[in-house]
Amino acid sequence: MKFVIAFLVLWLLFGILEWLYPLRKEQKHFRQGWLTDVAHFFFNHILVNIGTYLVATLLYIFFRGAISPSLQIAVRSQPDILQFAEAFFIAQLTFYAVHRFAHSVPWLWRFHVIHHSSAELDWLASARLHPLEMIVVNIAVGVPLFLLGFTRETFGIYLVFSAILPILNHSNTKFQFPILNRIIATPEFHHWHHSNDLAARDKNFSGFPIIDLLFGTYYVPKNQMPATYGVDEIIPQTYWQQLLYPFQSQHR
Repeated sequence: MKFVIAFLVLWLLFGILEWLYPLRKEQKHFRQGWLTDVAHFFFNHILVNIGTYLVATLLYIFFRGAISPSLQIAVRSQPDILQFAEAFFIAQLTFYAVHRFAHSVPWLWRFHVIHHSSAELDWLASARLHPLEMIVVNIAVGVPLFLLGFTRETFGIYLVFSAILPILNHSNTKFQFPILNRIIATPEFHHWHHSNDLAARDKNFSGFPIIDLLFGTYYVPKNQMPATYGVDEIIPQTYWQQLLYPFQSQHR
């Protein structure tokens, strides 16, 4: 029931924002693939939560000896704001690495291409992700934070922030934040990551653009937005076909 309530709240909030401040006025609310993304929104939460819990439990059983109580106490003794800043940077650095690998390693791309298959972006497009990829990302980002011993409050704030940010980034809104573009990933920043323009491919991987600046993958042309989204290869349109696609496709 909480997923239904969350969906309705987001649908109402971002529906109003995308209606009042649309980036592409011609884009329909019930765009192509909308129902598929609704399925991703609901089914992925279930599959990913179960999968992440099982994998995390196994990792804890086998590697709990690697936990350093003294290090965790030192991390937890820091001010909350410093903990969040550290956790956010570590998590985004890990996410950047995993995300960039997903674009450069062919068999990983077969999973990640599902997310990039949307030819039109809105808030719901953020839900189009293969659940196995989401599990890998959750584990890759969560394990370092767990081992370092950040508090539950820090974890909780980061989880809320990391859940809201992608929804905003994919929205069909024309909001621009010139200063924030180099601090926090904004719609203007992330839309270029989904662009099918040749110059924009494999850019803007992080939720913390400074990391992209450091590694030379920052790309936000001044006063421009992407002309096209999506990928060149043909991706199936239904949810269950997209789940199976990585195991069938051999393209990149």
